[in-house]
Amino acid sequence: MKKILIYICVLILVVVMIWPEQNLKIASVVDGNTVELNNGTTVHLIGVNSTNEGKIELEGLMGKSLLLVPDKTAFFNPDLIDKTSTVYAYAVVEDDNVCINASLLKNRYSNLEENSYLNDSLNSFRKYAESGRRALTPEPTPTPKPVIDYQEEEIYLDPYIPSSERKHSAWYNDGSMNLEMLEEACDFNLPYTKKFANELAARSPGSFNPGQICEIFAYCYKKWSYVNDPADVEYVARASETIHGSLIGDCDDYAVLMASCILAVGGRACINTGYNSSGGHAFTEVDISNFDENEVYSVICKYFPEYNIQNLNYRIDGQHKWLNLDWQTQYPGGKYYDCSYKWDSYPYEKGKWVWKKLR
Repeated sequence: MKKILIYICVLILVVVMIWPEQNLKIASVVDGNTVELNNGTTVHLIGVNSTNEGKIELEGLMGKSLLLVPDKTAFFNPDLIDKTSTVYAYAVVEDDNVCINASLLKNRYSNLEENSYLNDSLNSFRKYAESGRRALTPEPTPTPKPVIDYQEEEIYLDPYIPSSERKHSAWYNDGSMNLEMLEEACDFNLPYTKKFANELAARSPGSFNPGQICEIFAYCYKKWSYVNDPADVEYVARASETIHGSLIGDCDDYAVLMASCILAVGGRACINTGYNSSGGHAFTEVDISNFDENEVYSVICKYFPEYNIQNLNYRIDGQHKWLNLDWQTQYPGGKYYDCSYKWDSYPYEKGKWVWKKLR
């Protein structure tokens, strides 16, 4: 009997020692998107970048109970993490069911960040980032995105006829070679692309105006599905390809689509590529120099009331006032991507693409 009691006590001790601690809390904040939990686990909050504002926000959540939800492409078992673990996850405050990652975006303490852990769940994250909340039980398998029903959206397009084969479909280190690539990719003068842009702009009729910028951005952003290029292969799709393909692609595909739509309805556009220590990104700008800035601000706030927009981010270049249209910022005029290492600008001026090195 004594041996049995000793055995039971030892078994209980072993279970206690190896049983995972369920009450996870933030013990310390490393930076604006990295925390250490009370069990020693290091957690990188996927989908958000690091800022000082984000760090302050995370420090205010110390001591609260968390639930970690893995991304579909970075799976881990939340019940088996320990002090040796480093995980990429969504962190949910259990009492409020609020996703910290989404809250950082909603409160503008961070920007949406592209990385390898967002390959197949970026759209799901974007949906709950808008409301700051997330369903705790992820779908067991990704649901294929249906082809956009343009008729339901009152967008009517003729059958798509692909253009001839392209000579250039990828970015070059030599910026001058990218001019020909953009000439092929931004097919805004193709009837198919032009009609798509016209249908959106017509929702704010008249000469090119801030409402048309918002209509184009809002539709494309809400319908967009992020999918990477093939491994080790860079491919920039034509705007018409992206439209026909139900608005699926990566950042440079979105940039080309936005620029093409803006150019198709009489605006001036600029495509940018930027690099920092984390990687590279492509985004579009639109020239708002012919508009009153207060009017532009008012229209954007009207179209995107879910965001607490305090100011617009734009860049002055000569007579141009370039407004940021980066899809990561969720609305026109959001915060610029960090181009601290390199910044190349490609404005469309006087009927052709031009290359300018900004950094």
